[in-house]
Amino acid sequence: MNTITVIGRLTTAPLTRSVASDAGPRTVSTLALAVPPERGRDGEACFIDVVVWGPPAEACARYLDKGRRVAVTGRLALDRWTAQDGTPRRAHRIVATSVEFLDRPTADAAAA
Repeated sequence: MNTITVIGRLTTAPLTRSVASDAGPRTVSTLALAVPPERGRDGEACFIDVVVWGPPAEACARYLDKGRRVAVTGRLALDRWTAQDGTPRRAHRIVATSVEFLDRPTADAAAA
């Protein structure tokens, strides 16, 4: 089973773009999430990249901004690539199946 659920705050506004696919263009949003350590534990936040596809990505782009708190559920994925200097790189990210907005929208987002 590959399921992960995290709650955190966005460290930046969602980065949203359109990607070509066989069925036509699809929207994808990338979220940068800071997940705090457990209560009562010392430590730093864990920073996680999240990828959201389709209509949920459009909702994230429209209603989320830096600092908003979200709950993300999805699967953990490993990306591998080779850097320009030839060294192999890898990074884990969450491919979201759901994103729940936990804060009320700001006045600016509510007016949009």
